[in-house]
Amino acid sequence: MPAPLTTTPVEGAHLFTLAGERYHLVRKLDTIAGAQRLLARREPPQGPGGLVVIKRLPSHARWAQRRRLAHEAWVARRLNHPGLARVLHAETGARRPLIIMEYTDGVRLERALTWAARRGEHLSAPCAAYIATQVADALAHAHGITDEWSRPLRLVHRDVSPSNILLSPRGEVLLTDLGAVLTGTSRRVRTAAHTLKGSVTYAAPEVLRLERPDARADLFSLGLVLVEMLTGRHLLDPPHQGAPVPLKGLLRKLLGKIWTEQHTWEDPARLAALAARLRPELVAQVAHQAPAPLRAVAQRALSVDPAARYATAARMRDELRVYLASAHPGYGPEQFLAELRTLRAMPPAGPRSVESSHQPLPSAFR
Repeated sequence: MPAPLTTTPVEGAHLFTLAGERYHLVRKLDTIAGAQRLLARREPPQGPGGLVVIKRLPSHARWAQRRRLAHEAWVARRLNHPGLARVLHAETGARRPLIIMEYTDGVRLERALTWAARRGEHLSAPCAAYIATQVADALAHAHGITDEWSRPLRLVHRDVSPSNILLSPRGEVLLTDLGAVLTGTSRRVRTAAHTLKGSVTYAAPEVLRLERPDARADLFSLGLVLVEMLTGRHLLDPPHQGAPVPLKGLLRKLLGKIWTEQHTWEDPARLAALAARLRPELVAQVAHQAPAPLRAVAQRALSVDPAARYATAARMRDELRVYLASAHPGYGPEQFLAELRTLRAMPPAGPRSVESSHQPLPSAFR
């Protein structure tokens, strides 16, 4: 069992010793839904150590939070895909429950999108397709995992967003953070009534209406990310939607009554009304400069009716692969990294357009 963790650790502080390995704080990352994430250095008694990410709860964490962390660790152990971070160890029964995950250096997609926006640019079509393909491939694996009796878990990530897509210095694309994951097992913790988990501004319409989603909800989220990469615009941002949408029926009743674990610029009920207006014509209008095959992928993924979306993430991935192979043969990690380095090196469009992230930038992106 790990030793008690320091309440407010400072850089370099010894956090705990587990199975003979010492863990020292490198820096604090963030805190979401009561769970703190730390970047730490693992120092085994013999041999080289390395960096890990520790996700931990406070000692006063509620039972539901503890069970949710245990569920996250249980799900993560069933994942075996290069586009999904692995859990190395979990102590979910400790006084301060925690999980230790492998660390991959890199930048979040939201940071790359910020680089582009501050330079009046957006990602190129092959770059956006490359990223979306890798995320769809990771989702295809995650959606298909089973329990110890080979029963489908019916997993839904529920948090596919630029903040959870990591771009590594080796050209890898990883989908991170299973904190909002939903499965169809008895191990899962039921979300409190009128509560939304994950990045609400990238949620599918059925999620925003508090309906139970399936894997196709993740494809809607990925569709929003794809359009944002191609255009620099978020389709649920009201300026792109025209006149305000009047709320009727259920959405009117839900206005002001939905609690979100992450900050959102608009009430979820209003976001649900905006999402319900995402017709193919609107997607085509916003993404009019994108190649037609990518517009078609986005339009299908962003269908308001889940039945009209791709049936699986694998089918969406395959269409993206066909586009890359036909329009940009040979496009891969080298070209992907070159574009990000070029984008990073471009001068900002205005005097206030400066780098704002406090996270160190890997040399591959400088």
